[in-house]
Amino acid sequence: MLYNTHLGTFIKVVEAGSFRKAAEGIGISPSAVLKQITLLEDDLGVSVFDRSRKGVTLTEAGESVYRDAKYIVRYCGNTEDRARELSRKEKRIVRIAVSPMNPPDLLVSLWPKIRSICPDIRCRFTAIEDNDTGPERAFSTIGQDADVILGVFDEAFLKHFGLNAVKLTATPASAAYSPDARWVHEYTDKKTPFDLNGKTILVPKKGVFASADAFRREAKKLYPRVVIEDFSMYSLDLYYACAESDKLILTYDVWEMGHMLLDTMPLKGNYESCFGAMSAKEPPETVGRFMEAVRKAVEEK
Repeated sequence: MLYNTHLGTFIKVVEAGSFRKAAEGIGISPSAVLKQITLLEDDLGVSVFDRSRKGVTLTEAGESVYRDAKYIVRYCGNTEDRARELSRKEKRIVRIAVSPMNPPDLLVSLWPKIRSICPDIRCRFTAIEDNDTGPERAFSTIGQDADVILGVFDEAFLKHFGLNAVKLTATPASAAYSPDARWVHEYTDKKTPFDLNGKTILVPKKGVFASADAFRREAKKLYPRVVIEDFSMYSLDLYYACAESDKLILTYDVWEMGHMLLDTMPLKGNYESCFGAMSAKEPPETVGRFMEAVRKAVEEK
């Protein structure tokens, strides 16, 4: 409360005409009301009431305080209401993490529909770095710096980080490689899968992507001499390193920005994942409403 609470009690006494009736209206004892008025008079340095057996009447100073108190209480009440409303609006902001590898284009294309479903919600885009630690930290601490993260996922990924998600599109897996790799001359038919025997391919560590785990199992059967090298999370640095080596990397077509320096080849088998919006498993009310709006917008697309 922005004003001295004794002012509110003072107004109640004036309007009730006695300490007893004011106390009944407020829900406290008459002695507590008297104490608050005494403290108010001590603070002001003036007497605000003439007391008699018939009740209380305002002194001249009290009449002046009453007029000003009514204004102060009303003004402060309006100020508090405005502050609470601004706070509610602030809480209706959803922070969406994007990056060069995970741009917001698909989500932005749905924005008119999302806005029509939840017009009170505002979005703020925040950047996460596509480096070795940025994405993993963002997913592990979702809700702190960002409420929603755009990216590639499947059921294993959501379980690994404890996330909820809405699929915006499917994204097939492929193998990306440097056009300068020493073995490129062996790969003549660009439309067919390449023999990975004797080659090294970078694959996410087990348990993060179900599609990557499926590829790992099948690759060992199809190419007994393939070398599978684990990594924790996708990053631009990983793609850049691949561009400077003879290694391949299991990638997803939606990450064109990540492998723009690389060429891609199809794989034997379907290792499809999803690209979409991810949030905490049990998000705050506003974030939950936003995710549901995204879901409806996708369904009605």
